[in-house]
Amino acid sequence: MKIQALIEALETLAPVSLAESWDATGLQVGDPGGECEAILLCLDVSEAVLEEAIQDGANLIVSHHPMLFTPLKSLDIRSKTGRLIKKCLSSGLTVYSMHTNLDKAEGGMNDYAAGLLGLRDVSVLESSPPSDSYFKLVTFVPKGYRESLLQALFEVGGGRIGGYKECSFSGAGEGTFLPGEEASPAIGEKGILNRVPEDRVEVLFSSNTLQRGIAALKSAHPYEVPAFDVYPLVSTQPGQGYVRVGTLPPPSSWNVFLGKVQGTFNLSDFRVIGDKVETVSRVALCTGSGASFISQAARVAEVYITGDIKYHEAQEAQALGLTVIDAGHFAMERIFVDLMDAWFKHKGLKSELKVFKSLVEHDPFTFFHVGGNH
Repeated sequence: MKIQALIEALETLAPVSLAESWDATGLQVGDPGGECEAILLCLDVSEAVLEEAIQDGANLIVSHHPMLFTPLKSLDIRSKTGRLIKKCLSSGLTVYSMHTNLDKAEGGMNDYAAGLLGLRDVSVLESSPPSDSYFKLVTFVPKGYRESLLQALFEVGGGRIGGYKECSFSGAGEGTFLPGEEASPAIGEKGILNRVPEDRVEVLFSSNTLQRGIAALKSAHPYEVPAFDVYPLVSTQPGQGYVRVGTLPPPSSWNVFLGKVQGTFNLSDFRVIGDKVETVSRVALCTGSGASFISQAARVAEVYITGDIKYHEAQEAQALGLTVIDAGHFAMERIFVDLMDAWFKHKGLKSELKVFKSLVEHDPFTFFHVGGNH
């Protein structure tokens, strides 16, 4: 199976348009045109994970955290990132990351976590619009050239709408042009007004693929100077947000709820900010780092589960009367490998491919207990 086909399938789950502008979601390194026989799922791409992928015979690594989160200004193979890139290239490994787009997507990280906790009537706390911009590229091509032009536009990423690809619109019409003496028309004659049956062709492009689309149009179009228009589009499709809010059926006692959180995220330790809630019925959650949503969560939930809470953020939660469970970044996002393993199974891809979950990852933090107190 081609890696590019797998990437296109993954993007039906988590469209790249949902990713934040500062994020590095998508292809990290490798050849998407290569064949894939096995996949390794992981939270982070490390040297240990790369060795694991090689041992498993994986061609593709799908990670949650981007391997190339910080833009490269140089490639020093002695650096941590340089060593990773060198090892990927020398071993024929392709790395693809699904980060903030999967966090926000319907059926993504936060919906999955809400399901594991057994929340019902789950909703998005605050929906954000897609961060990517879209454009309609329109041109006019003589009869007989439409299909070859469309194929060139599709090959560079045009015509993708949600889970669909090779989307376009065409309409018949008539084009007119009068070539001057300096022109070299591919169709028609100099010095006279030519009337040519043409097709109007419309194809959607994202901001990331638009320039490639224009270049492909100019290369594939039969006219010496093809006419084309670019229309910026205003999205009417709501995006998704990070935080999920839901109810527990039935409401749970505090100790039972803590036990459920501990088991769901496989926690050995966690922190609690604020007072215990005698009966937990309304819960908000955000996998990873969700401290910036404390004030919003306080308006809709009794308990908020997230990671990476700092001192002043904890004080804010206390002042708002919100009880926060800091389950840690690693634990809350390690569920990525289970989510994606289940997704590959649901799509029937595990019958065609070997899918491995990384076994070498661990939380970088070690917790010490003094006197038996937590």
